[in-house]
Amino acid sequence: MNSDELLGTVLGIAIVVVVIGVILAAMFYRPKPHKKLRSRATFTHGIDDASVDGDGGGD
Repeated sequence: MNSDELLGTVLGIAIVVVVIGVILAAMFYRPKPHKKLRSRATFTHGIDDASVDGDGGGD
């Protein structure tokens, strides 16, 4: 086994180990829940303030 074969073998094994590590990390990684920037109440505030013809609002 010459140095080229040895280098190829080591690189091949390293690539396989990295791929398996990435797959396992992706399987077990749980993303942190993002902070809510605003609540639903503030997000929807003002949407129903305008009256539209035929919406039955009677405004």
